[in-house]
Amino acid sequence: MDLPTGANDLLLILDRDPQSLQALRKIAHSLGCDRVEADSADALRETLKTSHPTIAILAVDSLDVDGLAALGILAQGAAPPAVLLIGTVHARVLAGARRTAETQGLRVIGVAARPLDAGAIELLLMPYLKSAPPIALGELETALTEHELILEYLPKMDIRTPDLKMQGVEALVRWQHPRRGLLYPSHFLGPMEDHDLMVRLTDFVMTEAVRQASQWRMQGLPLEMVVNLSPKLITDREFPERVAVLLRENDVPAHQLVFDVTEAPSIEARDLMLDVFTRLRILGVGLTLDNFGTGVSSLTELYRLPFSEIKVDHALVADVVRVREAMLIVQAIANLAHTLELVACAGGVEGREVLGFVRSAGFDTAQGRFFSGPVKPAEVERLAATWPCSEPAATGHFRIMRTRS
Repeated sequence: MDLPTGANDLLLILDRDPQSLQALRKIAHSLGCDRVEADSADALRETLKTSHPTIAILAVDSLDVDGLAALGILAQGAAPPAVLLIGTVHARVLAGARRTAETQGLRVIGVAARPLDAGAIELLLMPYLKSAPPIALGELETALTEHELILEYLPKMDIRTPDLKMQGVEALVRWQHPRRGLLYPSHFLGPMEDHDLMVRLTDFVMTEAVRQASQWRMQGLPLEMVVNLSPKLITDREFPERVAVLLRENDVPAHQLVFDVTEAPSIEARDLMLDVFTRLRILGVGLTLDNFGTGVSSLTELYRLPFSEIKVDHALVADVVRVREAMLIVQAIANLAHTLELVACAGGVEGREVLGFVRSAGFDTAQGRFFSGPVKPAEVERLAATWPCSEPAATGHFRIMRTRS
């Protein structure tokens, strides 16, 4: 059993699944929290005698004690922790566990299905933490100037034919903090925004991603490079020219660069945004409307703005095999995309059934851990060498999934 070592927030982890435990330990470290673990009723009771966790992350299906019984033990404490429920069970089962917890007076943060999305879980936990050390402006400045930021790449697959082919990658930023360890965007994007550093961060990611695309191109690997675009840059009239210069300097064709835009509809300067988007599209750069189907994106954005692609939110895609309404909506989005002559991308493909559905629905591309999670450049090169293939067993991630099924 791990014991708390300081005065930070304490995460209580109740799980026995090795992969989940590894992910949850990294999340605790990333958030600057202490942690304590228990995998049985006796261990849980002993833990609560000496520890006062801020949050309990409870697996409803991977304990020696019944997960719902564990909720009762947590509820008996003088100051019960907030609870996050996880498990490899049907969404309705998790929803039932949530209702059970709430009827016992527990505050439920949310529910999460395995495999766990570290970034999403961090976002769920952070509002409930009291003492996670804040990130200072000096730390952020150092990260930007001392090469502490690194990029990992999430493969994007062409699924239009029986053979799978890597079409491109999405650049995802990480912070290799000298004391806090590896931090994910959910931990530092907020402070970057607070200190008006998002423009610098986006420029850094874009520059590093284009340089990497250039290196791969010279190796005979002309992968599409997807970069998430900061809303503040959308209204910078000079941004398209900076993009053009960067592409020329690195000898990367404009069509290899795609910007993912999630928050465009929240921007008030619509005319300036339309100007910037149009300049980018004239340049030849692609534009994806991300998180379509669950966020604030509207059909009006597709009508008014020159997007080239729609990416359906991963949460909606994940539900297609168990929720009829999600299946109908995702199918309708694919049809809409093709009617508007847009590329249709499915995010969050986590299993064979989901892949089969999005293929049958007519999606052009897909991302998700069924193919691969975010990886280093060398691993991208290795994975690209294994495709095209008729099965995603070329990735280590899928082989791991198969051994558990």
